Amino acid sequence: MTGHGGFDDLIDALRGVFVSSEGDPVEVETHQLDDAQLRRLMDGDPDDGLAVVVPGEALLDKLLPGLTVSAAVGVVRRGHGVLMFATAPVGHRHRTLVEGVRMVLGPVAGLVRELQAEASVLDLVHSVGRELAAQLDLDRMVQNATDAATKATGAAFGAFFYNLVDELGESYSRYTISGVAREAFSRFPMPRNNAVFAPTFDGAGPFRSADITQDARFGQNAPYYGMPEGHLPVRSYLAVPVISPTTEEVLGGFFFGHPQPDRFTTRHEFLAEGIARYAAIALDNARLYERERTLVTELSRSMLPDVPEVAGADLVTRYLPATIGSKIGGDWFDVIPLASGATAFVIGDVVGHGVTAATIMGQVRTAIRSYALLELPPSEVLRNVSQLTAGLAEASFVTCFYAVHDPGRHILTYANAGHLPAILIKPQGETQQIGEALAQPLGVGAEFPERTTPFPPGVDLVLYTDGLVESRTRDLTVGIEWLLAGIARVLDAADLETAWDELISELTLGRHDDDIALIHVHQHIDPPAAEFHQRADATVDQLAGLRSGLTRWAAGLGMSAERHEDLVLASYEAMSNSVEHAYRDQPHPGALEVHGERHRGEVTVTVTDYGTWKTPNATDTLRGRGHLLIDALADHTSTIHRDNGTTVTLTWTLPGTAGKSVRGREDGTA
Repeated sequence: MTGHGGFDDLIDALRGVFVSSEGDPVEVETHQLDDAQLRRLMDGDPDDGLAVVVPGEALLDKLLPGLTVSAAVGVVRRGHGVLMFATAPVGHRHRTLVEGVRMVLGPVAGLVRELQAEASVLDLVHSVGRELAAQLDLDRMVQNATDAATKATGAAFGAFFYNLVDELGESYSRYTISGVAREAFSRFPMPRNNAVFAPTFDGAGPFRSADITQDARFGQNAPYYGMPEGHLPVRSYLAVPVISPTTEEVLGGFFFGHPQPDRFTTRHEFLAEGIARYAAIALDNARLYERERTLVTELSRSMLPDVPEVAGADLVTRYLPATIGSKIGGDWFDVIPLASGATAFVIGDVVGHGVTAATIMGQVRTAIRSYALLELPPSEVLRNVSQLTAGLAEASFVTCFYAVHDPGRHILTYANAGHLPAILIKPQGETQQIGEALAQPLGVGAEFPERTTPFPPGVDLVLYTDGLVESRTRDLTVGIEWLLAGIARVLDAADLETAWDELISELTLGRHDDDIALIHVHQHIDPPAAEFHQRADATVDQLAGLRSGLTRWAAGLGMSAERHEDLVLASYEAMSNSVEHAYRDQPHPGALEVHGERHRGEVTVTVTDYGTWKTPNATDTLRGRGHLLIDALADHTSTIHRDNGTTVTLTWTLPGTAGKSVRGREDGTA
């Protein structure tokens, strides 16, 4: 009788028991019971099985008000009930049959209830197991396991004591509490391996006691000889070990208590053991996950560079490993000072996650740094590294943006291997993306075109990886738009470091599911010095330093690029003449001074030495070309020979001032 047909067949069969005292059939009517009437008929406990009930007269008056009923039988199955009744006089045959049905259904219903109870136990264990197996957060997993087991056993309070191993290989113990506040146990020591706890910590099996205070093993150990003062009252006691299925190591134990005796049954013990088995699997998984996560995080962090200082700029760098899941990847950044005075900025991302990605990242980062220090052009750096990447044992490809800043020329030269575009930020806050879709990633591409862009003081550079702008719930394009909009707030902030932390949190909603790497090069806009002065020995190897210093000073004067080059070249020619001619008859070179000054719309550079020049040979037609070059490049020049040296003065008119002076040359004698 499992289907509706069986239920209907029983009702049809019961119709035949409604007969008069003479044995003649009487008319039988049926009434469908609603939920409230069903609860009244079953005394508040609707039976999940099959039940047949003969209601009393008082109940019939409530179920069928206004009717005179001579006999009635209620049939209930799985929350569905029908009341069969007759109004004509009947005998007692229906009562006899109902008693017979109840005698048959009673044991069957009891067996069904037992089977249903066991099924519910299995369902509970499997349900808890699925939830635990899905957890990789160790703290959350053990707390959930403790809560589930405490509830399933009906314990007043429960605890889970377990062991962990730190990065130094040292073992330490932790615990969770359920049913009471953690403070209830915070002032007590960790359980010792005494006679009561030993079966659990040794993995011998479950230990259940109706009243632990009456157990012969209780109260045998110093210093408490029982429960410490203030301990929660425990009479009923149940403990089960948690044993690793892979190593058979005892990972910890569940302990349950109740202030009343004899509260734990075999069923509770079975439930606790089932949850303990699932907890062991989940604990194994969580420990392995945590071990790999820690390894990869430390590996990634160990490969991050010590960020050097860059003259004329502040650097903000970030490396943030993924905060959720196991998606620790191979993001990295690097800042590489070069011997020429330039600086290379690198950002990259290895496709993939975990130890493999971090290992490949380390190899690629080292290769890029090595080629960078050779001062190869960006295109050549990426081409060589791409060939190495393609040959790695763990085949992968890597995105990388590589840029070199030349501070003397205020130029940024860059190449991009499949990475997100970089962002230039102008002094007025205008943003420009550069380097988009220049080439394929490393390990895939073979050619990496390079580009140059002006990069004067006041222009900023931002390099980043996709973890900053892309997530499972946000498209990459939208994320980049949000980043560009947020950069304006960063530049307006008094503290760049804090502003970037706030923007990162805003863009990722505080839970980034991928690594994030970031470089922000914030160049200063310092007012140009009104004067420049540098003194050095008049030797060839000192000329480069003099020229470099003058170049940097002149870059802030507001001259066009062409006139800036004229100034540097003409001044360098004057310095070279002094090195070549001023001290050639002396055993040791003397001093050479270069002085620059901006005053009233003009820039003047003077080159002074303290040697003795020979009178030029009029027949030497190869001499004097340096003076011709100086005269051609400067707006105005003059040369003054003194008894103790020579001074060459060169002048240029700044933009926006009076018309350009006639170029010429003036010679005089001190």
